[in-house]
Amino acid sequence: MFHNQSAHFVNGITLNVRDKEAMKQFYEHILGLNVVNESYSIVHYEIGNSNHFLTLKQINHGREPLTSEAGLFHLAIRLPSKKDLADLLVQLSENDLPINGGEHDITTSLFLEDPEGNGLEFYVDHPIEDWVFEDDKAVLETRPINVPNLLTYVSNEKWQGIPDETIIGYINLKTIELKRVISYYKNFFGLEASSLETNTALYLSSNGYHQHIVVNNWFSRIKRIENHKTYGLACVDYHYPETTHKNITGPDGIMFRFNFYKVM
Repeated sequence: MFHNQSAHFVNGITLNVRDKEAMKQFYEHILGLNVVNESYSIVHYEIGNSNHFLTLKQINHGREPLTSEAGLFHLAIRLPSKKDLADLLVQLSENDLPINGGEHDITTSLFLEDPEGNGLEFYVDHPIEDWVFEDDKAVLETRPINVPNLLTYVSNEKWQGIPDETIIGYINLKTIELKRVISYYKNFFGLEASSLETNTALYLSSNGYHQHIVVNNWFSRIKRIENHKTYGLACVDYHYPETTHKNITGPDGIMFRFNFYKVM
């Protein structure tokens, strides 16, 4: 319903990386993503089995983005159950990876970074009947995660890699001054405001989900440039069923490819 053929959502991203082999260790051996194909400079992963993808492209002598530059804040990957999230917590802890967590009325989340500093969130949705709304907008206030409670869901099998039902739930992007991009993100992506808008963050979704695209300028002000050779986010793949547009680059310089991957 929230990520079906009628919805508007992210179903892939490409990251430019410095060291593909080091990144493979993280994405394959710790997270357990499945390799779709690989070349000398590119490795292509499927996230679950619903045609959601993550691509790593090694760039030699690439451009280092500024901290205040538009780009990826984090990619949010939705796991099927709390058991999966609990098993992942143990897996990450056993590999000595720094983790943060958060509780909302809508989700439970773990936050971390890959070896090159790209932000990741792994989360589970709470039952829809437990979601909290104010004025038809989702309430996304964050509380500290209850780790002892989450650990009660750990399975005997422990983490076996990304489950088949896993998908990209949403993406959170760093952007430029919000007033310069609000009309762009509201008008060109087939989305509606899904949470209370602030002066520094905009939450958008389709089909009544709590978020499909988030843009913020909490730490960023500068436009993204030279996507093809800048480390970090290179491109976002986006499902937009009503359009045939293939590529779009907005006022913040972030590149989207519409309908690049078929939705299952």
